[in-house]
Amino acid sequence: MNVVEFDALVEPLRQKSVASLAEHGFALIEGRTATVAEVADLEKQLGVTLPETYKAFMMRYGGGVVGCVELFPIVSAGSGDDDVESVNDREFPDRTFIAIAPVGTGDYWGFPVDDGHCREEVWFHFHDGGDPEFEAADVLEFIVRHGLRL
Repeated sequence: MNVVEFDALVEPLRQKSVASLAEHGFALIEGRTATVAEVADLEKQLGVTLPETYKAFMMRYGGGVVGCVELFPIVSAGSGDDDVESVNDREFPDRTFIAIAPVGTGDYWGFPVDDGHCREEVWFHFHDGGDPEFEAADVLEFIVRHGLRL
């Protein structure tokens, strides 16, 4: 899937988000976008190369709520808020896995890391030590499956 195809799939949710914000005071898509410099700084701080599709997504849509999933932002919104670096410093300091989204059970979705390079694939990482499980070919497919529930 490319970004144009993804944009077409997310458009109905974007429209519902605008209506939800006006009617209920909360959005269904609410992201904190990152700049090229912020993404490069994160890669330097983590010591890994992030997937290209993920970097493009974070610069276009950002971390935060996308339908039914919440992604950690590249840069935190404020003191004490989780972001990609703080979560991974705390949970995966060995950098064998880069968490990008909480599952809500102490588990995480993210990227396995091979020799300092994140795979494009999104995997489910169990907090209790079970073997990680494949979830999606890339972050766009992951968002469609878990955020848009298509």
